[in-house]
Amino acid sequence: MILVVVSTGHFDPLISQCNELSSRYEFFGQVGSSRVVPAFPHVKTLSQEDLMAKMREAELVVSHAGTGMLSMLYRLKQKTIVIPKQVRYGESNDGQVELAKKWGELGLAVLCMDVDDLEGAIQRCRATEAQFCAQPSLGKHLMSLL
Repeated sequence: MILVVVSTGHFDPLISQCNELSSRYEFFGQVGSSRVVPAFPHVKTLSQEDLMAKMREAELVVSHAGTGMLSMLYRLKQKTIVIPKQVRYGESNDGQVELAKKWGELGLAVLCMDVDDLEGAIQRCRATEAQFCAQPSLGKHLMSLL
């Protein structure tokens, strides 16, 4: 199962693209306030506990580039395709683009800048292993100095 998460907001172009691909892939969506009603199984929202359970169950996750969602996926070391919400998709700004590009650059996720390339991103994600290097905790380091 491929989990698609858009948080509580909307990301209609992504949900529409997943809908188009749903005859070839098994999707489950957390679609937030999207106006598109997909043919594949979905919910508007999930509790954090249920969302994490779905993430663990999924083969891979297709996610917007929100910091909270990406942090959760990092903690779970889950294979991820990150698609930033963008002005061209109806957002008020391109605030997620820089973080999404950095995640792709670091090998933490497969970057997909265009929803029309989702199928290619799924194939790339399936063919690669995500890189989850150990990061020191700055908070713990600072506490040890006090």
